[in-house]
Amino acid sequence: MSDRPGLSHPNGKGISTVNSQSDILDLVQRWATAELDGDSDAYSDLLTTDFVGIGPVGFVLNGEQWAQRHKGDLKNHEFEVLEPHVRSYGGAAIVEAIQRQVTTAMGRDSSGKFRLGMVLVRSDPSWRIAHIQLSGPLIAPGEMPSFAR
Repeated sequence: MSDRPGLSHPNGKGISTVNSQSDILDLVQRWATAELDGDSDAYSDLLTTDFVGIGPVGFVLNGEQWAQRHKGDLKNHEFEVLEPHVRSYGGAAIVEAIQRQVTTAMGRDSSGKFRLGMVLVRSDPSWRIAHIQLSGPLIAPGEMPSFAR
């Protein structure tokens, strides 16, 4: 199956268009900007009403809780989404990427790179984020994870 815009899935159905891919990547960038800026109000335009976010240590938050993280002591000093890969299926899309952050939370450094998975749905005429799941932090090839030491 190709992930390039405008190409077809083996079943003959188109999986993406240039416009939807651009709209999806724009939404991912707006989300990353809201994370960097700590803009809890921005999520009302970015997330579905039944949004679920799963953090890298397993906590599960609804949309309101996700936004409220920024009203506490969470501070992103740097935040970016790297190497996004989009698979689009009509009214739904999956984005796989790497999230890189320089962050403090609860007085502790929580910086690192994390594997990011997102599910987006078309909410005419735009896209919204229905699900985010983080795993990590990522480690260098050949390095042993801290829990295994």
